[in-house]
Amino acid sequence: MKTNAAVSLKLLDSIPTSIDGEVIVGKDILDLVAGAMYVNPLDIFREYIQNAADAIDQAKDNGLNFEDVPGISITFDQISRSVTIRDNGISIPSGEFVRRLTAVGGSNKRGTTLRGLRGVGRLSGLGYCQELIFRGRSEGDVEVSELRWDGKRLRELLRDKSFQGNLSDLIRSIVTISSVPVIQAANLPNRFFEVELCKVSRLKNDQLLNEDIVRNYLSQVAPVPFINQFTYGDDINAHLIKHGIREPISIVINDGKGQVTRNIQNQFAIREGYTDEVKGVEFLEFPGDDGEVAAIGWVCDHSYYGALPKKHGLGGIRLRSGNIQIGNETILAEFFPESRFCCWAIGEIHVISKQILPNGRRDEFEPSNHYTHLQGEFAIFAKQIAKCIRIKSEQRNRLRTVNNHLLNIQEWVSVASGQNLPLVVNTVIKEIADEKLKLAHREAEKMEANADQHTLVKAKINEIQTLLENSGINHGEGRFSEFEKAFTAAIKVILSNSTKPDDGVKLSLRVLNAITFPSTV
Repeated sequence: MKTNAAVSLKLLDSIPTSIDGEVIVGKDILDLVAGAMYVNPLDIFREYIQNAADAIDQAKDNGLNFEDVPGISITFDQISRSVTIRDNGISIPSGEFVRRLTAVGGSNKRGTTLRGLRGVGRLSGLGYCQELIFRGRSEGDVEVSELRWDGKRLRELLRDKSFQGNLSDLIRSIVTISSVPVIQAANLPNRFFEVELCKVSRLKNDQLLNEDIVRNYLSQVAPVPFINQFTYGDDINAHLIKHGIREPISIVINDGKGQVTRNIQNQFAIREGYTDEVKGVEFLEFPGDDGEVAAIGWVCDHSYYGALPKKHGLGGIRLRSGNIQIGNETILAEFFPESRFCCWAIGEIHVISKQILPNGRRDEFEPSNHYTHLQGEFAIFAKQIAKCIRIKSEQRNRLRTVNNHLLNIQEWVSVASGQNLPLVVNTVIKEIADEKLKLAHREAEKMEANADQHTLVKAKINEIQTLLENSGINHGEGRFSEFEKAFTAAIKVILSNSTKPDDGVKLSLRVLNAITFPSTV
């Protein structure tokens, strides 16, 4: 049976030309931007904080004065179900207010040192509230500008099959603008920009209006300072600033009730009854494929007892761009020999290469040869972390073994010293204690890589050795007949296999009482 041969386009004699028909940008594009861009609803806070941080940096770069500390305030009103995010950055001039805030994908930040670059993040909250309001006043403006997006009307028109308008028609149908003379807005700052989400949707745990949830999220994602009590915070900031990372920004929730800070502290909980502490910080540099530094960062030195609880927001080597987190704590999990190890570590890596950009959702970086090369460097680093985890785990196991041997020696000494035991029992106890002391010494020698720990362990071993030597336990080696030596071996089997020294001694005495031995025994 014959089959039709595929037609090769190379056989067609045609010259490509540009299209000249209408290009339709439909209304549904706004649905994607407003509700489907981000998996985690809390990411809308990241987008608004990111824009606010850019505005503050621009104000600093332009030499503008700040009436207060450069920063961002977030105010929750559970009664009216609204949240307001305000910054004292450069704001938007009244003449550009409408054009810039109705543009979809029209950012002027691409190619600059600013964080935003696509111009869609400002609309991320529209899918989670009934009305999204922007207000602002830039330096020298004589009025406060306001622009409102009607989220409720947006959803009605998206469902309305009779509405055949394009994206521009849709925006004109749901956006209103107004302005207020400064004289009527005396309670507002001289320069500000704010986003207000009205009638916020009620999600699981009401997370968009839950101050604790939002604070914990921002403490991980936003460019906020370390808590003052963290010993290594200033050193880390100095390292980041040295490589061009902007200073942290103040974020205050509900009028000064608490500044948002990074969660990391000198001591932190692992699980109930277990804590760990940061003993130091190692600074990192990752070369790019062009030989320049593509990323920098830091990682904490601690004990690596296990995966850190997710609720604390500590675990994982986080990736950041513009000092804002990209993805979550598991973003580097695939590069670890065992993915579980990724959440045992504490640290972050700041991508500073201008050739490596976050993707639209900011849950990863855009694929490129530059990023692929950097990921190879991440894999080498992850293997080093995994090796450190295994070494520290082995050290803990050795320390546990040494401590068990020493504790066991103390128990035998206590039993032997507390009663007048037959010579054969004392002899076996002394042999068991000596053997356990040798085992403790052997394990301790394997811990030399950790000088401090090795010194402490050796001191404890010497202490137990002195205790054993001064215990007064008699040793009858060389004083037994062949028969008695054989029975000594039997007693050793009994004592060596006893769970508790006291139980083993009692069983040995019962055996001794059942047999008559020469008086030397």
